[in-house]
Amino acid sequence: MIVRGSELLIKAKKDGYAVPAFNVDNLESVLGVLNATSILSKPIIIQTIPRTLKYGGIATYSSLVKANYKGGADIAIHLDHGGDLQVCRDCIDAGYTSVMIDGSMLEFDKNVQLTKQVVDMAHASGVCVEAELGTIGGKEETEGQIKYTEVDEAVKFVELTGVDSLAIGVGTAHGVYKGTPHIAIDRIKEIADVVDIPLVLHGASGLSDEVIRNCIKAGISKINFATHLRQAFTKGLKEGLVSKEATYDPKTYLPYAIKAVQDVAMGIIKLCQPD
Repeated sequence: MIVRGSELLIKAKKDGYAVPAFNVDNLESVLGVLNATSILSKPIIIQTIPRTLKYGGIATYSSLVKANYKGGADIAIHLDHGGDLQVCRDCIDAGYTSVMIDGSMLEFDKNVQLTKQVVDMAHASGVCVEAELGTIGGKEETEGQIKYTEVDEAVKFVELTGVDSLAIGVGTAHGVYKGTPHIAIDRIKEIADVVDIPLVLHGASGLSDEVIRNCIKAGISKINFATHLRQAFTKGLKEGLVSKEATYDPKTYLPYAIKAVQDVAMGIIKLCQPD
């Protein structure tokens, strides 16, 4: 079934694994991750960022997922890094079952205020909310500084907002890492020990399998992957274009991209949810 994201994350937190959340950009990436979850019968979250929504239209992506989801493992449709109340409302109206409001660049009190507005609005529609406290490098960082999430602030933030899950800043970054990332595993555990909602890790593409396993062990219940899938899609597309050089029909070479996304997604699912 297509369910609220919190339903997947609460179970993951209880059982000690993580739900991978895959950023999709087009039909082919949707098909790739849906194939992966169908083959493995493991839950996933399919998500889009606002820039993707501007590219293809808000209703497009939830429609692509719903039209091609054939049942099996539960999934959720999630807005990643929503910047304001309106985009969250628009995604809920389009059928998203989970939204993220990112007020991490605001002062603490203003982040609380914005998040609480989205929580009240989303919960009234039966939709769950992810928020962010601290910063994730590569997107929000200022002058190279990444703000780690403070333990006491995390406790206070959750209490004041009623949010369903929390993305925390522990040293990860969006995009391609330029060096070896140093992830504050101890900070994850410290927050997980005092906050009773699922914790989210952004910027996982490029982290080693060992680091990801340690993050899950420390208390991470949702892990976001975007760059890995985009790299796989592009590599597969290039291989398809070379293999089918004489054709001009996209349906002959795009399956290479679908398969590449599927293979990467399957590897990530197995890493986050080992048998």
